Amino acid sequence: MHSHVPTQRFRYPENVYQSRADSRHFAGSFPTQFRRFLLISISLLLLCVASLVAQPAVEWDKIVGRGLYLATPTSDGGLIAGVSNESDYFIIKFNASGVKEWEKTYFGNKSDQLSAIIQTSDGGYLLGGNSNSNIGNDKSQDAYWDEGSDFWIVKVTANGTKQWDKTFGGTGNDVLTAMKQAPDGGFIIGGSSNSGISDVKSEGSKGEYNDYWVIKISSSGARQWDRTIGGTKSDDLYSIDLTNSGGYILGGTSYSNISGDKTVDSKGNSDYWIVQLSANGSKQWDRTIGGISYDNFLSVQRTTDGGFILGGFSQSPAGADKSENLIGVIDFWIVKVNSDGIKQWDRTLGGKEWELLRSVIQTSDGGFIIAGNSESFKSGSKTMSRKGKSDYWIVKIGSDGKKLWDQSFGAGAGSTSTMFGAFPAYDGGYWLCGNTDGYDAANDKADSGSGTWFVKLLAESNTRKLSFSPKSLEFTNTGNITTPPQIVNLTANTGTPMVSLKKSFSAWLNLPASSLGSLSFKVDPSGIFPGNFKAVVNATAPGYARALMTVNLRVNDVTTPPTLEPIGNKELLAGQTLSFTATATAALGQTKKFSLVNAPAGAAIDSVTGFFKWIVPQDAGVYPITIRVSSNTSPVLFDEETIAVKVNIPIDNTAIRINAGGSGYTTPDGRYFEADRYYGGIDRASFIKDVDILNTTDDEIYKSGRCSDNFNYAIPVRNGTMKVTLHFAEIFWGVYPNRDGKPGQRVFSVNAEGVNKLANYDIIARAGGPLRAVKESFEVQVIDGYLNLEFLSSRDKPRVSAIEVEFLSPLTEITLWPVADAYVRYGANAGTNYGKESLKVKASSSADLDRTSYIKFSLNDLVEIKTAKIRLFGSNSEGNVRVRIGVIGVDNDDWTEMGINGNNAPTGVTATLGSLEAVGNIKHFEVDITEFAKAQLEKDKILTLQLKDISTRNNIVWFRSREASRDAPKLILMANRAVSSAARMESEVAINEVSEPETQSSVIYPNPVRSRFTLQISNQHRENIALEIINEAGRAYPVKTADALHAGTKAEVNIAELALDKGMYLLKVQSSAKSEVLKLMVTE
Repeated sequence: MHSHVPTQRFRYPENVYQSRADSRHFAGSFPTQFRRFLLISISLLLLCVASLVAQPAVEWDKIVGRGLYLATPTSDGGLIAGVSNESDYFIIKFNASGVKEWEKTYFGNKSDQLSAIIQTSDGGYLLGGNSNSNIGNDKSQDAYWDEGSDFWIVKVTANGTKQWDKTFGGTGNDVLTAMKQAPDGGFIIGGSSNSGISDVKSEGSKGEYNDYWVIKISSSGARQWDRTIGGTKSDDLYSIDLTNSGGYILGGTSYSNISGDKTVDSKGNSDYWIVQLSANGSKQWDRTIGGISYDNFLSVQRTTDGGFILGGFSQSPAGADKSENLIGVIDFWIVKVNSDGIKQWDRTLGGKEWELLRSVIQTSDGGFIIAGNSESFKSGSKTMSRKGKSDYWIVKIGSDGKKLWDQSFGAGAGSTSTMFGAFPAYDGGYWLCGNTDGYDAANDKADSGSGTWFVKLLAESNTRKLSFSPKSLEFTNTGNITTPPQIVNLTANTGTPMVSLKKSFSAWLNLPASSLGSLSFKVDPSGIFPGNFKAVVNATAPGYARALMTVNLRVNDVTTPPTLEPIGNKELLAGQTLSFTATATAALGQTKKFSLVNAPAGAAIDSVTGFFKWIVPQDAGVYPITIRVSSNTSPVLFDEETIAVKVNIPIDNTAIRINAGGSGYTTPDGRYFEADRYYGGIDRASFIKDVDILNTTDDEIYKSGRCSDNFNYAIPVRNGTMKVTLHFAEIFWGVYPNRDGKPGQRVFSVNAEGVNKLANYDIIARAGGPLRAVKESFEVQVIDGYLNLEFLSSRDKPRVSAIEVEFLSPLTEITLWPVADAYVRYGANAGTNYGKESLKVKASSSADLDRTSYIKFSLNDLVEIKTAKIRLFGSNSEGNVRVRIGVIGVDNDDWTEMGINGNNAPTGVTATLGSLEAVGNIKHFEVDITEFAKAQLEKDKILTLQLKDISTRNNIVWFRSREASRDAPKLILMANRAVSSAARMESEVAINEVSEPETQSSVIYPNPVRSRFTLQISNQHRENIALEIINEAGRAYPVKTADALHAGTKAEVNIAELALDKGMYLLKVQSSAKSEVLKLMVTE
């Protein structure tokens, strides 16, 4: 049994229910004279056999006002369309050119929702929908039930004058969705109902949900008979047409199994369900057609062979009656059946996203036009990429269901265009009708404004067209200077039609008189603020494909100076290099220039990129530097900032000693501890006199100490590896009266360079009592010229008596240049090598346009890496769109600069290391890749990076390659130089504590993994070990384990709950003593 839960799986866009229901009556609802007219047009089209597969061109498009959502063609070649206007029926009649002829509103005293329109044989119209209104205004009958809704139909004349109205309903909800004129001049109307028997409804509900409910009425609206048709679950009627035998074919969506009128079980969650009735309403047969998931019916139309074409949308894969697999999220699904409802063929159409079908019409050649909405880029059956978030999409298929062509029509980027139907036009072309929220003219939309959007297509065989040459014009205004008028030629490929020129909203563009030939266009930028403006000129002629021309106007800013982004003061050590990139925004039409004012010797800034570099002098002091950005065209327009560069002298001794909280002191063995300095936080010290400190001959340094709630030190040192020794003694607890000297009275932690070195440290417990000296030593690496120590309270105030810093080995900044770099292309360009060009990156909907770059570095001369970052120089070369470029580590170095192309580019395990955002301005970019560089150094000492657009913005981002004389890609490393064995042994002897032997990193096995693995934890870790898995996008997943983790042990790790996709991940192992990152490959 299948539950009735359609709204849980089909996430319809706004108004999709109305659009879905309302487009049932578009096909096959024309009066007899219009059918004859259409057949004449069809016979003419058959003469142009060679052009039948040509795609129709756009004749014109128009925004026609408020958001209509249903329509039907009229016998005069026009269209009548409608909407529920604030709970009323509202209709508009358009002529064949899309010009409004008249509009009318019909309403009761409550809510009235229009859902169907058909033209009647007398040239008038029948409107149908749902109402809960009582007698009043245009409604002549009370509602059957105040809390439900009824069918309400209104008959009007050819000019919209009301003739009569009728209400039909029961004691529940009755929702009209379809109408058709019967052969006897009456009407068959239908929809869905859950009402019981009433004076109008002759049969009760077949189940607890909706049934099909159809009513046959006379030409004056008198009820003749009704039928309730359904199973025990929900059955929703959406479409009605006539059969060759004079009966009726009903089509809808069913969730029912065998029950009531349903003779076949459901094939999936929901199916197409068609039912044939005789002329007097007797059921003749029913057919259930579906896949194994959700299939929602939309339309049934009788075909020229006496069979029927069924249309809707589907979420089903191949299976049951569905012969083709699902392409995207939701696809069009078309089914052709014979006159007995037996399936002949089916066709699935769609891209990788959502496609919602709106109408199906048969064409003169026996094929079909399928129309609806598409959210897909170029993919699957879709040969054109989307232009907005959602576009109109039409597909032509042959009589055998094979696709012949498809076309997409959309407004500007980010717009939503939703079609409610495609209809045959008087000339053999098509009307495309729907709504768009895109206001500006863009892509296929040449008219300004949002609302209902009509697109008129020519017949497929019509090759007449207009053309502009050139197709675009560029005008620029700078101050009092404006581009003079420009000449354009408008031509027709045949004949001399009467043309009409129209422009999108643009008061600054002056249109010439409409004509073929040479036309002069000029602009008037008076009173316009600086900016970029665009107008679309639309040339149309009856029976010709339109011509579009874009006119761009740029009004440059000549009064606003550039804006320099704040830089801020800098502080560094003598002899170090200060470098940064100044950034600024320039007003429209200006180019910016960077410069220095009163710059110190050796300081320089790139005038274009803003890259500043200065090797600071050996003298301490504060150096003011002014960075200026000015307009190249008007140097008097500038912005500047004066920064203060503070230069400190690094302590060049092999050791730095500080008497914390005290004054300078020399120990008996000659070591000098300078007076307390370099501290921060709460300034508080403590002292004691006339006591002896045990375990030391240096009593004086332990009698004073820095002691406050939280404090820190920032000690200037050379970059490198330091040995830090902290001196402690407890001089308060256990010394003064009523101050217990037991352990636990003073507990604190010490961090060095952000890494915990002493956790929950207890001086009394460690020294064996108060007034006893104790020392703790550890190594730490400094990369920014300052040793940072933090003392953090747990119980009472942290305390330190003295600090010793001994220099062990230096850190050296190393710059590596690539050994190879190149970009590759795909599609038709996949076999071409671009190894000697600048690096380029692009992602779009077309493989032919996409580009990806690769960079390779050799790490052969390195022993150890502390930090690593990639530095690139480039920009988005196609505009000011922000393009996010992923820097991706590739675990495959098997490529060469002159051999790589799109077909053989390295594949394998990849991991996103970071990203950068490229906009229009040229600049330097830096991304940290430390962990990946360390892993590659341990593996094969070759490092490959991939640069890839991870935002799909359809813009080219370029970077200078290694062939450039400057600003080539660089790998900037901080590396630890090796220390001699004698020096290392000497430093180890000085450490009081016995260190554990150095071990290897933690190990994962097996690797790759599925749902669980074993982790051998390195004994370099200490307390508080935690695990975290990080995916390529940087998302972190905390990992829980059954037991607490301990250094040197094995842990069983279960990741099944995380439901990770297969691919490369990083496992971060973090403890109080160490942080490491391991590669983790997850397989299915």
